[in-house]
Amino acid sequence: MRVSTNMIYDKGVGTIQQLWANLLHAQQEVATGRRVLTPADDPVAASRALDVTKSRTINAQYKLNLDTSTDNLKLVENKLMGVGDILQYIRQNAVNAGDGILTQRELDFFAIDMRGQFDAMLALANTKDVSGNFLFSGYRADVQPFQGAYGNVHYEGDQGTRTIQVSSSRFMPVSLPGSDIFDNTRPMDGAINIFPGSGNSAGATVTVSFNPSPPAATDTGRRYEVSYNGTGYDVYEYIPGGGKVQLDPFVIGTGPAFTFNGIDLDASALTNPGESTEIFIASRNIFDNLAIFIDTLENPGSSGVISGVKFALQNIDHALDATLRVRAQIGSQLVELEQLNSLNTDMDIQYADTLNRLEGCDYAEAITRLTRQQTNLEASQMSFMRVSGLSLFNFLR
Repeated sequence: MRVSTNMIYDKGVGTIQQLWANLLHAQQEVATGRRVLTPADDPVAASRALDVTKSRTINAQYKLNLDTSTDNLKLVENKLMGVGDILQYIRQNAVNAGDGILTQRELDFFAIDMRGQFDAMLALANTKDVSGNFLFSGYRADVQPFQGAYGNVHYEGDQGTRTIQVSSSRFMPVSLPGSDIFDNTRPMDGAINIFPGSGNSAGATVTVSFNPSPPAATDTGRRYEVSYNGTGYDVYEYIPGGGKVQLDPFVIGTGPAFTFNGIDLDASALTNPGESTEIFIASRNIFDNLAIFIDTLENPGSSGVISGVKFALQNIDHALDATLRVRAQIGSQLVELEQLNSLNTDMDIQYADTLNRLEGCDYAEAITRLTRQQTNLEASQMSFMRVSGLSLFNFLR
């Protein structure tokens, strides 16, 4: 085979370039700590590493979701703690207001304080999170859940619960419908004895029975006064903020058992003309029940303040139970999030270890190979210089 000068140069340059490429690849392995720099280096390992990297990225997103869920639930827990503190404060003051020696002026001071607590709890019920979403409006995150004013607060959210995916199979609730906390605080089933006032020395018992399917009008807190006029019964409804109106004609029949607004009443203890008793019909809505109590402080009816205090204590206890039940649920969720967070960290370590096995560089081998290739390159360059320096013209005289 005839070896030309051009062939010598081409072969020499090609060899040096290949050695440079090998040296660069080894240097990149050492610099990055990765053995598989391109899929061509190890197609099987590269394919598996791609799957593991994808899983690790998803796991990292779950970590962000876990942190977001924890922050949201801690915010909900904080607001519910505030609600519980307010209810406890109102309960303590209700007990104090039941002192029979208090003057109306002192009761008015209690009422002013209670109105402030009412507004504070309403503000907590309408709390927003850091994203501007209402915590207690269900899916309707952009709608203020509790609207209206004192004596007429109503729920405008829905029954949905917003969730965030925190693992491949777990969607964590991070909000609550306000109806579970403020608008559904007590059951409305069957015959419920409402604390009545006493129109005579023998006392009066008024039993309130809700129909199996009560009309919407019966599902709000109300305060009534029933008076015996000698032939029948007059029924008055108190107006939030003061005053009362007579409900007529709501009386059915002439006996002690009668019905109005879908509510059956038995006022058989009222047998003498002029005798009266006050009844309190509870609502599912804690704001309605608190308004009734505050109105009783400001405008005591025939039964005085005592029945209003009993009514308040019963309904506040129901509201506290509802709040504690929800807080227990959130506490359980926070414990679960902590466990999932720990599992997430373990999974990330496992993914990193798998990637290291698939792509990780053996530094001892890589550095040895880098040194060897550097020596090969230097030898190739020196030999090329010697060979390229050969010429027949050196022998001409």
